[in-house]
Amino acid sequence: MAHLLNALILTTLLCFCTAHADDLKLTPAQLAKEVSEVNLILSKEHKERNLRIPQKLDEGLLLRRIFLAAAGRIPSSEEYDQWYDLGKKFKKHELVDHLIQSKAYTSQMFNWWADHLRAKSYIMGQANQIGAGFLYVDWLKSQVSENVPYDEMARLVVASEGYPWENGAVGYYLRDDGMPLENMSNTAELFLGTQLVCAQCHNHPFDKWTQMEYYQMAAHTYGMVTRMQGKTVEGIKKLAKDFKQSGAGMQMMSMSAKPDVVEKQARAFRQAVQDMLLPLQFGAMQKDRKLKLPHDYKYEDGKPHQVIQPGVIFTDNPDLKSSQSNDLVMQYAQWMTSPENPRFTKVIVNRMWKKVFGRGLVEPLSNWREDSEASIPELLDHLCGLLVRLDYDLREFQRILLHLDIFENQALDQELEPLAPYYFQAPTLQRMSAEQLWDSLLTLVVPEIDHRQFKDEADFLQTKKANLEKYRQKVEGMPTEELFNIVKEGRREIMEIQDEMNSINSQIKEAVQQDNREALNRLKKLQNEMRDKQSSALASQIMGEDFNVRSMYKNNPPKKKRQLSEEEKRYPIYLRRASEQNSPAGSDHFLREFGQSDRDLIDNSRKEASIPQVLNLLNGSLRWRLIDKHSPLAQAVMKKDNLEEKIQAIYSAMLQRMPTKEETELCLNALPFPDLPTSPVFKDSHTQKQKDQITKKAEKNKEYYLNRVHNELRHLAWALLNSREFSFIQ
Repeated sequence: MAHLLNALILTTLLCFCTAHADDLKLTPAQLAKEVSEVNLILSKEHKERNLRIPQKLDEGLLLRRIFLAAAGRIPSSEEYDQWYDLGKKFKKHELVDHLIQSKAYTSQMFNWWADHLRAKSYIMGQANQIGAGFLYVDWLKSQVSENVPYDEMARLVVASEGYPWENGAVGYYLRDDGMPLENMSNTAELFLGTQLVCAQCHNHPFDKWTQMEYYQMAAHTYGMVTRMQGKTVEGIKKLAKDFKQSGAGMQMMSMSAKPDVVEKQARAFRQAVQDMLLPLQFGAMQKDRKLKLPHDYKYEDGKPHQVIQPGVIFTDNPDLKSSQSNDLVMQYAQWMTSPENPRFTKVIVNRMWKKVFGRGLVEPLSNWREDSEASIPELLDHLCGLLVRLDYDLREFQRILLHLDIFENQALDQELEPLAPYYFQAPTLQRMSAEQLWDSLLTLVVPEIDHRQFKDEADFLQTKKANLEKYRQKVEGMPTEELFNIVKEGRREIMEIQDEMNSINSQIKEAVQQDNREALNRLKKLQNEMRDKQSSALASQIMGEDFNVRSMYKNNPPKKKRQLSEEEKRYPIYLRRASEQNSPAGSDHFLREFGQSDRDLIDNSRKEASIPQVLNLLNGSLRWRLIDKHSPLAQAVMKKDNLEEKIQAIYSAMLQRMPTKEETELCLNALPFPDLPTSPVFKDSHTQKQKDQITKKAEKNKEYYLNRVHNELRHLAWALLNSREFSFIQ
């Protein structure tokens, strides 16, 4: 029976190969073979344990599940009609292959990567002033779009070096600026599934890792610093120090007898040096910095303040346990991502499995121990070998998972204990993520949501990178003495700006005391302009007035005062997919309210319901946009002629199924629909003018009727939006 089933799968996959199959790694025959082998392992497990297999999903709900898994949103009405036809066979395999090559797939995969790499648009520290976080996010989007293999991505971030505009991957270190040990702990958790943070202070109380092993691991990347220390930076700092201590410097700083003026001049001088060097200070580079044991180290295998040599865990290979390489970080990255590393491949296989099926083969995902065991060990081992054969191609790996038989089964409708083994008769029932909810809502509200591109923003970011590089080349190409003379001249301009800012601050205090909000808004705007002018004053002197200095310190293009088009009024710029928002969205945004990760910790999202979520839906603007006549949902409803078809259009657009007979009757009886207007009646005695008037009145009555109908149908749409059936993936 199993052989017959595999033959049927092979035939089906060969028939429904996608038109874009050349872009995918596996041919239909190879895909069928890989899918069949995984199906056999699962089938064997289920048979041995005598498990009941849930029924298959209805095709409309399977369509919904595939879209949510591969595209990160529900299908639009047009996509539903395109892929689901009651009179034809559902082309599941063609749909999967279509979606994983779409922009929608890239969008949802960026969300996954951003959660795990903790990619933030706004990061802590001064590197934020040159938009290092935005450059990190931009780099990550490009890698996801190019489907860079997982092992290569890991090496790119762990061994990243350079300035953030030339290699955005250095954001991985800049987002943990000044915390090298914490960065290593996050790296071990993400790529090795291991919680080492306890071993930073003492031997791990629940695992085998020792404090010594922690420091040996950390020694690999401890030399990574986030302050670029090039010849120009060091030269300027040295001249500034010598100048300050020299007679000329003291004379310049004491032109007035008042101590506060001397301090003001000194502060302006320091600010000028800092502003000139700011764009060139942040990045990632290796330095010969040795890691020592802490002062309170208490174990016999080391002494306090002892210098630690790098070493690794999980292996008995002496070539990996100690390094003679000049590039410790690259060696560390290569060891970590090696297929021979017993943990690296298992961890990402487990993460991908949970992404698709709602639960890992090993739980919890980020706390693997020596005694951790997969619920189906044979399956985990097989999938690890599969991912290695696929060269760590996560897109192709997910393609196989989405084609498995169990993906078509109705979701498990019972709650599982957190650590109890599950044998995957079907995916688990789970609530949509915040990103899936937001993007699904936008699918109902905005047409072509995957293709909303904001070219001016993308162009601005490219300009930013180009101008930062031009600035670096210009500064590094100038003699240090010439740059220092610019600093001395710039000091005067900065003092003038500081005087203006002090005056503005005084006026702000007065405006606050007088509760003059109009003046306060005006002054704060002016204050921000003066801050921008101060930060860019030195760069303007170096690059010239025609150079776009603003782009070096800003992350978005300036807002232009212009008349919005009708399209922009209907679909404002903030109605964009989660991947196109700041990473993460603001704390008061729908996404954060519904559980989007703050991206401070790895995979830190949540899916629990809350009262604030209800308030957000009640008070947010999406409620009204859902039933706006220009929304795709409203457009789909208005195309239908009678009430039953309109009700069906709402159900199919939101839940990807037809309403039952009882649901249709409930809608017709519960909602106060107006009576259907009568058709115009003409008499022989009516003149043409009278007939025209009767026709016009009938058309107005019909328009009034339809407006009333659609006004009532908004209650149905709102009810379905708030139902568990909408927010859960069945």
